[in-house]
Amino acid sequence: ALIIVLDNSQGQYANPVAQGLVPRSEVVLKLGYKTTEGAEAVEVGRYWIDAWHFEHRTPNVSTLTLFCLDGWGLAAKWTARFQMRWAATKTVWEIIQEIICRWGIDLTQPAGVPQSSAINNFYPDFTIPPGTPGDTALRPVLSFVPDALIFDGYQAWTKDLEANEESSYSYSTNPRDHVILSGQYREGSPLNRARAIGRAADDSPIIAETLNFELLELGIDILSTDYDPNLTTTTRTQERADAILRTESLRAKGGQIIVPTNCGQQLYDVITLTDDRCGISREKYRVAAIQTTYELAVAAYFQRLSLHAP
Repeated sequence: ALIIVLDNSQGQYANPVAQGLVPRSEVVLKLGYKTTEGAEAVEVGRYWIDAWHFEHRTPNVSTLTLFCLDGWGLAAKWTARFQMRWAATKTVWEIIQEIICRWGIDLTQPAGVPQSSAINNFYPDFTIPPGTPGDTALRPVLSFVPDALIFDGYQAWTKDLEANEESSYSYSTNPRDHVILSGQYREGSPLNRARAIGRAADDSPIIAETLNFELLELGIDILSTDYDPNLTTTTRTQERADAILRTESLRAKGGQIIVPTNCGQQLYDVITLTDDRCGISREKYRVAAIQTTYELAVAAYFQRLSLHAP
């Protein structure tokens, strides 16, 4: 989401509609930075106005706050008008495409962005009951695969969060680098056994497992089981077990860092961190969320990056 606070001390926004600020107007967000070529800016997202709020505190302090939505926000506002069903006729990717187009988002796939085999080869029998919000409808579809869904303005794409993805950027506590202003890091004991159970054409069960042997050797045994009759082959069943364990393994490491704003930082990028005070030396993490704060009044311009395992 995007929240914009505008100075309205002169009453210049007293009539938002006259300023073109009607509900669902598109807002293009650009973040600025200084280079050897001077001040520049890069587009980092597109949003849609959902509501606004006036506040008048003193004769000289008046603001207009705009509350804007991204693709996930639009998803939460949309509900299914009737029952929607795909009876093993569409892949997971095609089902996502048919769902998000309902609120005006085009699912594309940029060149070079990896996709899992399951997202293009698994044909589930999937139903959305009437009245289901769009975000609620999307989450079970995404649970079938290890891919993440990324909204970027009026487009979206999926990305397989591969464990061997190369790091694209580095942060450290060295003032000569992109400095970490503060950091928190955690590690836990994640799920280490995932079992998927399908059903073959002759009604016999298909069972597949994925194991984290490093944790099993420590005596840690945390199992998750998923039964889905849509899984009719050994390949699809094994992919589901792999997806469950992969998704849970991302949560094995976590935390957050606060850094000066990086205009090029993208969601789900793999980054390298060095924070000697916490024993972190060139360790890889994946960016799970980005929160950018810009407050002119207090000269604040920074990002809070939430972290997962790579």
